[in-house]
Amino acid sequence: MSLNDKAMLVYLNISFWTARKYDKKISQEVEDKYGADEAGRYNKILIAKEHLSNIQKIISSARTFHYDNSLPWSDNGGRLLPSANYFNYVKSIQCFKDDFEVEVANFLKVYPNLKDDAKQRLNGMFEEEDYPDVFTLEKKFNIKSMILPVPEADDFRVSLTEEEVDSIKESLEQQINESTQAAMNDLWGRLFKVVSHMAERLSDHDNKFKNSLVNNITELCELLPKLNITDDPELDKVVNDIRSKLTMNDSQTLRDNNNIRNKTAIEAQKILNKMRPYQTAA
Repeated sequence: MSLNDKAMLVYLNISFWTARKYDKKISQEVEDKYGADEAGRYNKILIAKEHLSNIQKIISSARTFHYDNSLPWSDNGGRLLPSANYFNYVKSIQCFKDDFEVEVANFLKVYPNLKDDAKQRLNGMFEEEDYPDVFTLEKKFNIKSMILPVPEADDFRVSLTEEEVDSIKESLEQQINESTQAAMNDLWGRLFKVVSHMAERLSDHDNKFKNSLVNNITELCELLPKLNITDDPELDKVVNDIRSKLTMNDSQTLRDNNNIRNKTAIEAQKILNKMRPYQTAA
């Protein structure tokens, strides 16, 4: 099966109102006062940030999910989404979108009152034109994903000579191969990072660690098989090795039982040694 049959490109676009505005007048006044030139920019906080915090949290969570559940691909924002993770991705992004729309609606309801509060808070710095009307403001908030097929070199058809087409196809194939390798390197890098963290935290009994030490590895081992776009048997083998040797005991057991902690630390280091030839971005 070609990569086009096993994955797709996904783009996540998020827009929102920052509630900040560059104040040219105040910036100039500060420079004049201190005799400075192009020394900085003063940005007014139009609405107290706590009123947008719930929206910001959803945006942050959505972006984190997007990056965790897809693979690097191109410089223009597109990421590789394996078909095996498609339904989980689409369902979760829709949940983020639903929560986002609820919080935006709640914000818009109180927006007129927040604007009145800003008049008092900003005093002489308040300017009516800094505040969009509710209808315009609503359009500034949006979460949407776009899914497109992965390009294939054979799809390239234009009125060029056969030699030129072959040259372009060769270049596209090289780009696809390089991007695929970068995506797999990303998986190895993620795995190496969490196992390395476990080995480091468990190797010294004075080190403290959170419950997430084991939870993060467990969750990653659940996700990685869905992202393994090349069906790399070595990656599957290491994931199974990690499951059987590093996630059998929870964090509290590792804290309470020094013998189990030591054995787990040794196993983590052994797995790291096996992984080194396969990862390039720890």
